[in-house]
Amino acid sequence: MLSLPSDPGLGRELAHFLGSRYSETIYKVFPDGESYLRFPEISDDVVMLVLTSYPDQNRSLLELLFSVELLSSKGINEIYAVVPYLAYGRQDKEFLSWEIVSGRAVLKIMRHVGLKKLFVVDFHSEKLLEEFSDLLTNILPIKTFGQYLKNKIEEPYILIAPDVGASRRVKLVAEYLNKEYVIIRKIRDRVTGEITHELPNNLDVRGVNAVIIDDIISTGGTIASIAKHLAMKGAQRIYVLASHGLFTADSLNKLRFSGVSKVAVLNTVRYRLTSDLIEYLDVTGEVAEQIKENLT
Repeated sequence: MLSLPSDPGLGRELAHFLGSRYSETIYKVFPDGESYLRFPEISDDVVMLVLTSYPDQNRSLLELLFSVELLSSKGINEIYAVVPYLAYGRQDKEFLSWEIVSGRAVLKIMRHVGLKKLFVVDFHSEKLLEEFSDLLTNILPIKTFGQYLKNKIEEPYILIAPDVGASRRVKLVAEYLNKEYVIIRKIRDRVTGEITHELPNNLDVRGVNAVIIDDIISTGGTIASIAKHLAMKGAQRIYVLASHGLFTADSLNKLRFSGVSKVAVLNTVRYRLTSDLIEYLDVTGEVAEQIKENLT
């Protein structure tokens, strides 16, 4: 187990769970901004690299490519990586003509330089997961989310998928807890482009805690919009569970002012915000279980 500079803190714990040796990379940045990496001498036939790709996703991904190329050139063929948050997953098709599909490009390059398997947490694109099924192993944090809900959220509560794309994740959490869930309908005005959200007609959230489950919180706009709608419909408390808390721009204030009581995110990126609104959950154990299952 070898931590690259952007490891969010999972490497040492993963090595403990998996019973493997652990090392860190010697690292510095030159005055012109270029990265320098040097590994301890490696005698193992199998190497697992640990890093994340936020913040500074371009540097982190380039350092991963450098590392895989070095290991491959030293004759190591079993090269794996754990990247709990993998950037560029949202750009998975050509939305406009001649637009770069950066998610596909990143994965193609990783495969080309010699990476054998890439473990990611809650990857955004189902399309890329299918296209790169030989490379990608996607870990959905069902147990981590489920145990948090069991221990922290008061009954009665309802699980909510913010759109159809999030429904599989929410469905699995609901099955783990033996709960019902609903999917929010997203409506886009064709003239103004404004997005609104609509609850199922037969859903009554008055006096009930609402739990929105999603993969990424970036600007917080979508979740804030849904939270406001739930608050207007009489939801008692509104909780948000998300795998990756990027929290760009003014996202925390958006969420707070929309009526969200608590946001729980995983330890998949390389920084933590200090706020009474945010709680961080450790997904290391669930990642270790999936590695064991897939590599045994």
